[in-house]
Amino acid sequence: MAASPLRPTAPTLAKYPIPVELITTLYRAQGAELDALIAGMPEYARARVAAYCVERERLLDLGHRMAGTCGEATLIKAAGSKAGAALFAQSRPAPVPEAPVPEAAPSEPEAPAAAVLRIIEFPPAPVLGEADTAQSPATCDAARPKAA
Repeated sequence: MAASPLRPTAPTLAKYPIPVELITTLYRAQGAELDALIAGMPEYARARVAAYCVERERLLDLGHRMAGTCGEATLIKAAGSKAGAALFAQSRPAPVPEAPVPEAAPSEPEAPAAAVLRIIEFPPAPVLGEADTAQSPATCDAARPKAA
């Protein structure tokens, strides 16, 4: 079976065996505990562990985290030229694209868009009692109480 060009080769890993106890401890550690364990290791040892971890799918996140603390030259030395460079690139966050710069504002401010008003006309409602009796204005005045 041929080795992938982006993975460390078996002879490279055989030169630098990784103790299972170390991998187990790192795998079970979380948060600040893992950071403390990583900080206590030399850079070349972290690069070797990272190269070992990327070979195993369940250890891939640990490998990327370890590789994120190493320089590219150290990763290349520990894992080989192609695998070390690929591991270095994968362990770094993707660059955030810059937001486009807005063009200069026009010299005249634009008028805000006016909301369209729609007027709905309704027919007048019939007044109660209007159909029964037609009152003239004089009758209406006579029905009003007079002020004293």
